[in-house]
Amino acid sequence: MNRKTIFTFGNMLVFVALLSACATPQATACPTTKPQSCPTAAVLTMPMMSGFRWEIADASDAIITFEAGDKCTLQVVNPVNEGSTLLIDVVANDDTYMDYIVWIEYLDPGKTLEDMKLLTDPINPPAWLHIVGAILTTPMSRAAYGGSQVMIDKAQGPIYFTCQADGPVPRKFIDHVGPLTIEAAP
Repeated sequence: MNRKTIFTFGNMLVFVALLSACATPQATACPTTKPQSCPTAAVLTMPMMSGFRWEIADASDAIITFEAGDKCTLQVVNPVNEGSTLLIDVVANDDTYMDYIVWIEYLDPGKTLEDMKLLTDPINPPAWLHIVGAILTTPMSRAAYGGSQVMIDKAQGPIYFTCQADGPVPRKFIDHVGPLTIEAAP
């Protein structure tokens, strides 16, 4: 081969490599009839959860699960000690809505889960409900929250959770769950 042929062949090889690298993966057919839950090409190229992410899931203090039919449940996995880091996993096993939201809260003395269940405004919480964190996830997915030590204070009382959904309908309550009690530091 002469230099001109090698140069041309080399340029073609580089061109094909660049073209392949820039190609966008194609999403497969939508597995549901709801368009907001269809995977995109970007989602298809994301790696699976890492070992580190699974370690966080295994160490969670609580798992909050959204299920079809507007259900939200709380499973307490580990007791939470005062001064410790709060780890919460949120699992959305539903594709009805575009966003699934969990608010982490504590209540003023005298207020209870029953008071929370009487709330009707999903946007503006009352003064007796104190939001200390939030977790947002998408349909058919899982998200984790690792709170700071400042948040876990036994004096604030137990932790409650408000489960909400948003889009394509306006934000709405799914349920309120809790309490996740705070144990005295060992």
